[in-house]
Amino acid sequence: MRHLISNIICGFIWSKRLRDKVRTRIRFPQTRDYVRYVRKFARNMEQRKIRTLVGYGCKNFIVILNNKHVFKFPLLTDGKDVSIREKRIVDAFYGISPIKIPLLKVIPYKNIYIRKYEFAKGTLLTDVSPKVIAEHSEHIAKQIAKFLYVIGKQDPVEIRDLKPNQSDRPGFLYGWCQDDIWQNFMLDTKTFDITFFIDWENTKFADFRPSLYVSSHNWDKFGYRSIMINVIAEYAKLYFKKS
Repeated sequence: MRHLISNIICGFIWSKRLRDKVRTRIRFPQTRDYVRYVRKFARNMEQRKIRTLVGYGCKNFIVILNNKHVFKFPLLTDGKDVSIREKRIVDAFYGISPIKIPLLKVIPYKNIYIRKYEFAKGTLLTDVSPKVIAEHSEHIAKQIAKFLYVIGKQDPVEIRDLKPNQSDRPGFLYGWCQDDIWQNFMLDTKTFDITFFIDWENTKFADFRPSLYVSSHNWDKFGYRSIMINVIAEYAKLYFKKS
């Protein structure tokens, strides 16, 4: 019944972001409790500025506190497996990645597992004009290429059991890959340095090419052309120079 009601109401809402919020509030009334949890966490803080977001596919309810803390509450599962997996991956790459990774803490709460992140300062690529990005495409691509190269060549012992085949070793466009690079990095819009890579839950040890294809397709769709060509060219320079 909640699904039916939410679909009827959301049929009159033009904004997708607002539709997701309304749909989530109707279908998942526990989100009110999650906001209270964050308010309780902030009870001794002078400022308690809270805003909420809904994750892709309404899988997570996200509460941002004072632009310092990000709480991710799972909606469709208890979140245990994905939280622990992401925590292990973040810990393995935190001191290795050439681009900063937000610190992550997993918090058991009632019947779910909350992921609490350091707030990632910066602006999403998709919130910046394609014309502006085009002027800085080469600089952005070099950073992404270095990131792919450095992360991809690693084989941390502590997460080796997460590989499909533990005996596999990194290679050209093959290894550990943060699986959604097209939208999961934050930019400093003054320098166009990448300040953070976020959301490591889908990181995997695999062929990079399917992920790069999806990223390229989405960048093209949104008007951010030529970035992937530069990324692959710079990655190849690093790989064949260093290997």
